Amino acid sequence: MTPHGLMFHHFWDAQHPRGQGALTAEELAELLSFVGLPRILPAREWLARALEDRLEPGELCLTFDDALRCQLDIALPVMRQLGLTAFWFVYSSVFEGQRERLEIYRRFRDTGFATMDDFYAAFEETLRASPVAQEVEARLRGFEPAQYLSEFPFYSDGDRWFRYVRDRILGPERYWAVMDDMLRAHGFDEEEAARQLWMTDSDLQALEREGHVVGAHSYAHPTVLAELPAEAQRSEYERNLAHLERVLDRKVVAMSHPCNSYSDTTLQILADLGLRLGFRSNMAMGQAASPMEYPREDHANVLRMMREQSHYP
Repeated sequence: MTPHGLMFHHFWDAQHPRGQGALTAEELAELLSFVGLPRILPAREWLARALEDRLEPGELCLTFDDALRCQLDIALPVMRQLGLTAFWFVYSSVFEGQRERLEIYRRFRDTGFATMDDFYAAFEETLRASPVAQEVEARLRGFEPAQYLSEFPFYSDGDRWFRYVRDRILGPERYWAVMDDMLRAHGFDEEEAARQLWMTDSDLQALEREGHVVGAHSYAHPTVLAELPAEAQRSEYERNLAHLERVLDRKVVAMSHPCNSYSDTTLQILADLGLRLGFRSNMAMGQAASPMEYPREDHANVLRMMREQSHYP
């Protein structure tokens, strides 16, 4: 099997709310044992071998996206106990006073609704009362959930419907308007949520001191980065790298593609900026097509294999 990363995002415990796809510390430890601890290389070793084209089939690395506080509080102690290090791919806007709305909205969903389907129903109801209702209805005619994001088998039909509306019909600004209407209607406290969500610059420095690798993940985490004009894409990564290299006092050479959105233009921009190793967000392409396209297996797929008592490839 091709060398690849295992991809993680959200974790939950008494302090961090349970949400869709989130793991506990116990589930993480069990999952890592399931895939085989001897196969998981230290992040810096995996990076060096990848850059020298010396990775062996089946060798794994651990990756965490989005600079989430729950990763430090829940996943990092497990990794310390097991003697593991990882890649931590970070977007920078939240370190410079901005709020990344996708995570704010996720926290709202996780704490304000009993199930994701309850949230989707409320979202659809808000859409019907919005100025874009007729456009959304028209553009959803003929939509087949099974054909959208088919490379991510763990998504439900509701997940696919929601992501299609968000990314392909509304776009960022109109989606934000709909969601902000919902937040106001529910009296959701954004400031309190933001204080609990993300790491700090000192956290990134501490990770590096422990032997982890901090890498790039764009500045503001656009969900369809590849559709931005080339200069906007370049700005996303220039600003991201400027922040990280100032904080870490070193050249950043590794990254992951937010929402798996990139193009040949993106890859050329990343090369121009000196990035040398990149990760996708799925295994769809199999072996890496280039050093900037190493595959990753989403933890949700690994968890399903584990619960089915199958064997990790």
